[in-house]
Amino acid sequence: MDKPKEETSVDQYRTRGAFTLAGVRGDPETQGMEAGFAKAHLALKALDRQREDLEETVQEHVAVIIGLDRSYDRTIRSYELRLLDLVNKKRDDPRYRRYFPEGLRAVTETDERAVQPKLVRGILAALDEDKEKPDFAPLHAEFHAKLLTAVQAVEAADMACTKVEDELAFLVDRKIAEAKTLWLEERTKLHAELTKKFPHDPGRVESYFQRFGRPRKKKAASKPEDGDK
Repeated sequence: MDKPKEETSVDQYRTRGAFTLAGVRGDPETQGMEAGFAKAHLALKALDRQREDLEETVQEHVAVIIGLDRSYDRTIRSYELRLLDLVNKKRDDPRYRRYFPEGLRAVTETDERAVQPKLVRGILAALDEDKEKPDFAPLHAEFHAKLLTAVQAVEAADMACTKVEDELAFLVDRKIAEAKTLWLEERTKLHAELTKKFPHDPGRVESYFQRFGRPRKKKAASKPEDGDK
């Protein structure tokens, strides 16, 4: 009986386990011996289904973030256009560079979760500082609340997504890892019990277990020579 490698997928545990359980349970001479392994197998399958559900939930959260970011970027672009009008379209103007030191794309095309909210928070802080200036008072009145609402929505969506991502990581790294270890222990016990029951028939024992590794290719039978009939 071979064993799974560290990188072996849970799908392979599932299919190999199902094979063993059906084989042992279906043999009148071994029926019932699979009970301990069956319990570990079902536990692993249940956790893997949770993994699939959490992975889907993560994608749902990511889709929400992308949608919010799309709207958010439109507000940032609108603000940048108004700022350009203020500085007569001179991007090297200190007033423009205060808000977009590396240009608009450095804000709108950066990581929408890890980087962009921090940059927008910087724009908001600068707007608060400049709100008493005659040129910036109208910009503050028009855009501060919009930008704040947008960044708060993205931050909240990011927090919700991160929570699920953390749950998924814990499930995979701890719970599923532990369940795989138990699965393997119970499978090894079952193999030992079958070996004890059929000590002189190792081929029969191995027939209850499907290999994890690729099966060896059988050598093609050599064709008979013309004289060999």
